[in-house]
Formats: sequence, structure tokens, C-alpha cells
Amino acid sequence: MPRLLVFDLDGTLLDPDHRLSPATRAALGILSRRFWISIATGRSLASARPFALAVGITVPAILYNGAVVYDFPAGKIILERRMAVEDARAAVFVARRFPVDIEVYRDIGDPTLYVERIGPRVRRFMEKEKLPVREVEDLSSFLNFPPLKLLILGDPEVLPGLEWELRREVPALTVVRSEADYLEVLPPETSKGAALRWLCGHLGVPPEEVVAVGDQLNDLEMIRYAGMGVAMAHGPAELRRAADLVISSVLELPGLLP
Repeated sequence: MPRLLVFDLDGTLLDPDHRLSPATRAALGILSRRFWISIATGRSLASARPFALAVGITVPAILYNGAVVYDFPAGKIILERRMAVEDARAAVFVARRFPVDIEVYRDIGDPTLYVERIGPRVRRFMEKEKLPVREVEDLSSFLNFPPLKLLILGDPEVLPGLEWELRREVPALTVVRSEADYLEVLPPETSKGAALRWLCGHLGVPPEEVVAVGDQLNDLEMIRYAGMGVAMAHGPAELRRAADLVISSVLELPGLLP
């Protein structure tokens, strides 16, 4: 049975400029002779699509930090989770107490991010992910639909307090750090690990035949689930402790994996 190799994108497959280097493409070409290759990312469909096409994945991918599993070859959603409207509004209410920016991901077919203000943090995010952004007067009123996720942008020293408050006041939602200055708010029981478990069931691949590679705490559950969890050396200590293997670059993998 083919084994499954699942990569996070930012900080793992992509370089610091958020590009897929020629050397990484060559390494993936070698690995694709032995593995099914897929991605697991917090990015949206529109943001992840160029990289999925460049990698040439032939099995479904995990998007929106596990809220969506998308079959790129077939061009369709095969799993989707959303948060309740009242929970999303409650999360916005809590986040407004902190000096942060909130982005709403509405639907897989809508690449637009919805915010109340396009400030410096949002502009940097727009440049990184190449997504359109639209200002709305009031996110609470705008949220009359169940969103896929909220992404909160803030300074690293601010986000731990907000994370604690969200877990306390909106316990149904999943809250996870995806970068030092990113806090993800997701539907209940949603994570890359949960989505990977579902995907393995869908593909008929047992966990012991899965390799998962990531660099942030939103990768922790999938690294723990996989038969071989691989952490990037620049990742948090908790992630590195949970991994079976720690690497500095994905270019090392063709020589390390059996």
C-alpha cells in the first residue's frame, strides 16, 4: 500500500519568502516515487491552490487548518466543518478587547477575507497570501453565516492572553497558534490532526504508514497521529518533543525516509 507524506506549507515546504524553491520541488519529485504526497495548511483554497498544483498532489489536501479536506484532482470538497454563527460572533466579541485584527473566512468559493479595518498587519498578510480583502463596518453584524474559520493577527505577547480568554468564553471552538503572530479560531473538534485521521480513513491508509511534517503548534496533532511525525528544527519545543524526527530542511527527507 502506498504511504502518505503530508506537509505543512509555510515554514515547512515554503522558504522564508513563501515560495516553493527548485531544490524543494526536486526533493518532492524523489519522494513522490515512494509516497502519496499531500499538504495540510491553514491557507484557504485560493491561497493553497498554486502550491498544490506545483507539488502535483494526487490525493486530497487539508485546508483551513482542517475545516476542509479538498480533492484537487476531482475539484471538490470531500469534508467541510463550520462554526456556529453565535460562536463566531462570541469569538469576535472577545477578540475586540485586544489590540488585534480579525479576518473572516466565509466560504471555500470566496477568496475574499473580511475585516473591519485594513491596517499594517492585514496588508502584510495580503502580500503574503495574495488574497483580496474587504472592509465591513461591523463583523458581528456581517457574520450572519457559519464561517469556516477566523484568523486573528496580533503581537506575540498579546495572543496568549486572547487565546486563554477564547478558550474560557467560547469553549466549543478550537483555538490554536499557527504562527507567532497568528491565532486560528476553528469549528469544534477541528484540527489538522483530526482531518488527517479522517483522510487516512477515506484513503484506507493506516497511521503507521503516514509521515507528517510541520513547524508550528497547529501541526502538533497531526505529528502525534502519524506513524512518523517530523518537526522542523525552528519549531516550538513542544512540537519538537512530540516528533519522531527533527530536521532543518525538507531537503533532508529523501535520504532519511525508508
